[in-house]
Amino acid sequence: MRTILIVLSTSRYSEEMVDRALTEADRLRSDGEPVSIEVVYVIETGELDEIYRSVGEVGFLGIRAQKEVIDTLAAEYHRTARERMGSIADRARDGGFETKTTEQEGAFVRVIHELAETERFDVIYLTRAERPFISRFLFGSKCETVARLVREEGLSEVVIGD
Repeated sequence: MRTILIVLSTSRYSEEMVDRALTEADRLRSDGEPVSIEVVYVIETGELDEIYRSVGEVGFLGIRAQKEVIDTLAAEYHRTARERMGSIADRARDGGFETKTTEQEGAFVRVIHELAETERFDVIYLTRAERPFISRFLFGSKCETVARLVREEGLSEVVIGD
């Protein structure tokens, strides 16, 4: 069975990438092979911790109120991601594909790299966080890091889109 992984996170989602992944799934299936699609949402706990620290240093609402605001923001990110996962899974199932959705907490690069090592996907679809090119150039890109690790180890093909 051929397998496709679509990766989401709090800051990474692209309808265009979902469309590309489902188109690839159709193409692989037309070659006569069964195809499954896995959608994983990475809850980037380090990102949330950084927001807590950053806001705590400059915040003016008071510690309790700031924590409540940030917790509400995090809950909204999770709700949105779960809706997106569900929508992708529905589209994949409507297309006749076996589908699995999971949530994993941790550092984005580590989570996806470990998943690629253990599950062996034919294609991994990643969407970069919305940042200007110069920012990615100067400070790096987690998606580029994942792609480099996965490709160097021959684990999977990786497609990155904005």
